[in-house]
Amino acid sequence: MRLFKSIFVFFSPLIFLCTSFAQDNVGMGTNTPHPSALLHLESFDKGFLPPAMTTTQRDSISNPADGLVIYNTEDSALHFFNGVCWQAVYQENCDDCFFNMSLSSYSDTIDRTITDSVQIIINISQTAGNPQNIALSIANSLPAGMTYSFSNNPQFSSGTLTLTFHVTPFTPDGTFPIVIQGLCGPSVKNIVYSLTILPCYLVNIINSTTNYDLGIDFYIQYPSAPTSTPVCVVADVNPGVSVTSDTTGLPAFTTGVLPSGSAVAIVNNGMIIGMGGDGGTAYDPVNGTTGDGLDGGDAINLTENTTIVNSGYIFGGGGGGNAMAFALIYVPPSPAPTIGFLAGAGGGGGAGGGKGGALSSGVIGIVIYEDGFDGTGGLLGLGGDGGILNYPVTFTVSAVQFTVSPNAFGGDGGDYGYPGTQGIFNLTISVTLVITFPIIGTIPIPLVQNYPIPIPVSPPLSGNAGFAVKHNGFTTNIPDNIYITSFLKGEVGP
Repeated sequence: MRLFKSIFVFFSPLIFLCTSFAQDNVGMGTNTPHPSALLHLESFDKGFLPPAMTTTQRDSISNPADGLVIYNTEDSALHFFNGVCWQAVYQENCDDCFFNMSLSSYSDTIDRTITDSVQIIINISQTAGNPQNIALSIANSLPAGMTYSFSNNPQFSSGTLTLTFHVTPFTPDGTFPIVIQGLCGPSVKNIVYSLTILPCYLVNIINSTTNYDLGIDFYIQYPSAPTSTPVCVVADVNPGVSVTSDTTGLPAFTTGVLPSGSAVAIVNNGMIIGMGGDGGTAYDPVNGTTGDGLDGGDAINLTENTTIVNSGYIFGGGGGGNAMAFALIYVPPSPAPTIGFLAGAGGGGGAGGGKGGALSSGVIGIVIYEDGFDGTGGLLGLGGDGGILNYPVTFTVSAVQFTVSPNAFGGDGGDYGYPGTQGIFNLTISVTLVITFPIIGTIPIPLVQNYPIPIPVSPPLSGNAGFAVKHNGFTTNIPDNIYITSFLKGEVGP
């Protein structure tokens, strides 16, 4: 009997426990669990605490049961296994993408001289959803002249991107808020980044001028500006303003002497036109001419990296046409005069006011020559025509009559952006013996009829057109090429 009582006392808790779990549901903190709940918990000072772990620890669970719940310490959210993937409670499905985004810098400054760009690093970390692309963009409008570019965009899942902002001297100064936006599935992140652009000096060109030098004019307008550190200068050629040159040896517009490394911009709403090259003058040892046409003058000459916005006209001066002539000249020792024979035509001047080839010879003898015509200037300027000599000239030496028949065309001057043309030359000579007899009268006896005189194998050269923009190794935004458009005529070159 005593043994039976001992066995009953030992097993009685187990009997109670089995009796408790034999119910349909269990309550903790309540004696009346809800009929629909298998486990009903109630408390006013305690909570339910599921297992807490990192994403890596969560993913190491082998064969998780559907509906298994954990607390993710990395995103501070409950996660449950839906039979396909671990899903945060705020996700609708496994493909819902959520991520974090941060910047290496949230504000920067561009001075446009030491640097005209800035780079920031964007860190992307996907926190939920199947790995997928995260695309970045700029959500607001940027000021004129500011551009941007992303590297590695879109970024797959997690990683870093580089965002570069670039400005020009035309970009307005000030501080600009920029919204950097990331997008992945339904998740959108916006970060506000602040970029400050320091101002440039503005040089207004309001009056027409010749041989303009920005370096000189800049320090006239800003006498206290730095002379040893780079500056940012915007030169604004106002509408109706004409910037020209009175010599092919100087450009119409040069950026001049500015501190090395300066940033320059030219906003052209007027006309920048190089001087036309003079037409060639026939070979004349007295005055040192060779017959070559001269090169046209440059419109713009750069001495610093320069951005050009052209809403007006930039024309390189036209090249001068070559002269075409034939000369038999003897130059005796000084002070005896030069004597001989010269026949030909001068080259036309290039557009931009180039002078036509006009002979000013000190040759004593027979000189028959037609000057070339001047090129015209202004917006509608044209190259001048070359001289034309195509009429016979007769002269008599003793009883011999000579008839010279030249057919000479000097090269035409080039229009804006064009070289001068090559002229042509032909010359024939006829010789007649003229004898006068008593009673019979004068009897011509032809000795030579239309004998062609050989012309030089290498005729004089015509002049090249001036550059529209000669950048001298400095950078500009207009690609190297030869341009013949309504607004740009001539070469943009090295």
